[in-house]
Amino acid sequence: MRSRYSKVHSLKIFVLGIFPDWQRQLSKFASVQDRLREWKPDVLARIAHFACITIAMLDIDGFRIDKATQITVDALGDWSDSVRQCARRYGKENFFIPGEITGGNSFGSIYLGLGREQRMLPSTIQEAFALSNKSDDKYFIREKGKNALDAGAFHYTVYRALTRFLFMDGQLSAGFDAPLNWADMWYTIALSNDFVNANTGRLDPRHMYGVTNQDVFRWPAIKDGEHKMMLGLFITTLLMPGIPKVNCPPSNSLRQSLTRHVAPVGRGTVNVCPRQHRKQLYLRATSHVFCSVLAESWLLQSQFNPILQLSTR
Repeated sequence: MRSRYSKVHSLKIFVLGIFPDWQRQLSKFASVQDRLREWKPDVLARIAHFACITIAMLDIDGFRIDKATQITVDALGDWSDSVRQCARRYGKENFFIPGEITGGNSFGSIYLGLGREQRMLPSTIQEAFALSNKSDDKYFIREKGKNALDAGAFHYTVYRALTRFLFMDGQLSAGFDAPLNWADMWYTIALSNDFVNANTGRLDPRHMYGVTNQDVFRWPAIKDGEHKMMLGLFITTLLMPGIPKVNCPPSNSLRQSLTRHVAPVGRGTVNVCPRQHRKQLYLRATSHVFCSVLAESWLLQSQFNPILQLSTR
């Protein structure tokens, strides 16, 4: 019997910039997780069937696709289309499929919505925001209905820019990524990403922005880390159009804490904050007054002043 698993080579985990995105796409993730041969129709049909069973039995409203860009892009479009059709049979008219995109913006754009290459970009931001499911095919790679990902699950382009804005050291870049300036970054993302909702046919930016998650370091572990994290939350919550993400608690014991504190919210979703802290945290993350006052007072009292230092570079 032929294996349903791919015998591909492995690349190091999260080593961006050393291997090109296309090579990482074809590889095994850090030697620890085999990948299915999803490009084979019989294997893809089984994956879609199991996904539909999950929707029917657990009443979930979305899938987060881990390491999404290591899935064959056309197969992911076919799978997502099948999953949305299944979800509609159970009354879910706006099923959400975000995915983890660790590569640069140009590469990730191929996976978002119907996909878009650099030669397909709209001429202006107004043209990009006027797109719908009835727009000309010249803006898209795949045919209608084959929307692969609805959004980035944790927007690594924004996260990489945040680490530079907050003056962290290290390898913080990815090939063919969006500019670091926040305004230029959003302009580039808006032109290159397909934001049309696969279910409604209308513009619907739903990238999920975060300052930290379970895969990256904890800000409180560094000097002025908590203040930097709050300034980052100000940007991801109030500046970038999309869905802000809050991870709680930001500590090395996150995984153990999840087992104690995960609380169901709505149908099929979880909030990883302990219930007693949830209201306070979300008020802090979404309050313009709180964030702006905190950021201003901290910048005045600290030697760390990214706005001043960036303006003098």
